Amino acid sequence: MTTSSIQPLPATFAVGSMTKPGGIDIVQVPTPKPGYGEALVRIEATAICTWEQRSYSGAQENKFPFVGGHESAGIVVALGPDYRGPLKEGDRVAVGGASCGACHWCLTNQDRVCTRHYSGSVSYDCGWGPGGFAEYKIHPSDGLAFVGDIAADVASLTEPLSCAVHAARLADVKVSSDVVVIGAGTMGLMNVLALKQRGARVIVSEVDAGRLAMAKLMGADICIDASAVDPVEAVKELTEGRGADTVVTAIGHKVANDQGLAMLAQRGTLVLFASAHPETPIEISPNKWHNNEKKILGVLSSEKEDFYIAARLIRYGLVDVSPLIQGRYPLEKLSAALDQSITPGCYRIIVQP
Repeated sequence: MTTSSIQPLPATFAVGSMTKPGGIDIVQVPTPKPGYGEALVRIEATAICTWEQRSYSGAQENKFPFVGGHESAGIVVALGPDYRGPLKEGDRVAVGGASCGACHWCLTNQDRVCTRHYSGSVSYDCGWGPGGFAEYKIHPSDGLAFVGDIAADVASLTEPLSCAVHAARLADVKVSSDVVVIGAGTMGLMNVLALKQRGARVIVSEVDAGRLAMAKLMGADICIDASAVDPVEAVKELTEGRGADTVVTAIGHKVANDQGLAMLAQRGTLVLFASAHPETPIEISPNKWHNNEKKILGVLSSEKEDFYIAARLIRYGLVDVSPLIQGRYPLEKLSAALDQSITPGCYRIIVQP
């Protein structure tokens, strides 16, 4: 592995600021120096996530101006004073969550709940946010994962893969267990990759033929065309009438949640992976869930363990996330990148400063 050469730092750098739904400005901000526990990263690639998509389309409320981009990879160009970790200037890294290492949550191996988890967020005159739509950003050094020589656009998908690794770990998915993923968008397919790493038999339920084909390409064992058959009955038939041990709803929608509830086996776990906009409450029978010992599990983001695992999976070629990259745009064309990202059926669009 070779490190990248470090170029002299500019006095200012470009930032893509979302001023309102559908509105983007490219502005210059002063280049900062990293403090204790921080690193300055030259961003090479940032994938557009559903948070940015919904903010841009107006489907989700946000506080504007907003500097999006939390699925990022880049080069460490400076490390803060007294840094003693393994990273070096010139290393390519993926950007993830941070932690304090000393609070209750960190000391009980639950660092996603640490108040410093999102401490990599930026605050400029032109907006706040995770800050990946920019040429540079300051980030906690403990929230960076070395990715070696893997291409930056591929490495930027470490963070979303880590969320799926997190979900599979919290759901305690067993080898050979039957797991259904409802929805074969980008995050549904990230779940397919993570679940296959745990040895599950993965069944994908989706209404779109193109996405079903992609699910098969990404490793799904069985694909159900939910536009042609009843997915609940199909899952029951595939599992000798038991239902699925785990169901991951990768779509934030009432239909997906209702189907997930109905196809779940006794002692099964329903994983609410996607947020819902608009939000519809889930209706359950407490006695049925009590008698059948079923569980509902919400998952959000990931922890350091998951992020490290995701970085290793990508770095060593144990998974291939590259089919999920559908387009690449320079930062100055951020508006066009976001426009494509919100088209139906789109996978990940990469912004390359």
